[in-house]
Amino acid sequence: MSLGGGIGVLNLFSDREDIEVVGLGSGAVRAAFGYATGDRWSFGLHYDRVGSTGHNGGLDRLHLTTYMLGVAYRPWISARSAMELELAIGTSATSLFALETRLPYTSTGGVIGLSYRYLGMLSRTLGAFVALDHTASSSDELLLEGGQVNPDGRPSRLQWNSQRITCGLVVRF
Repeated sequence: MSLGGGIGVLNLFSDREDIEVVGLGSGAVRAAFGYATGDRWSFGLHYDRVGSTGHNGGLDRLHLTTYMLGVAYRPWISARSAMELELAIGTSATSLFALETRLPYTSTGGVIGLSYRYLGMLSRTLGAFVALDHTASSSDELLLEGGQVNPDGRPSRLQWNSQRITCGLVVRF
């Protein structure tokens, strides 16, 4: 089980120019639960929340939430540390809070993640990790409850990716 936070870069791509942004600074929270099937392999669930309030276009703030199933492989293991590579797939929920609306633009869709983590155990049960994460979404339709995203009624799409560095605590049972 692990819990951590960090910083990163977020890229949003859309057919709406007021939403699209490249290189937006963001914060991230990560919680994960994994089950080791042996020394080298494990699988688990993890939750990521990436967000920012620094958008320079038509958004006040935004947050992206992912729920993923992952498979991890540890190519290097020592007595008190390990390196771990993880591949995960899942779903994401995106909320973009535009300046001119009270309700957020939302989208849901598929997501894939790739992570590299260094794990160091401080005791038999408590440790720390540093991770490099890359997550990318599918191209999904933007929705607005009670309204239209575009004034002319055509659908808009959103796709995002995020690169982050996170660190935190690991608890081994």
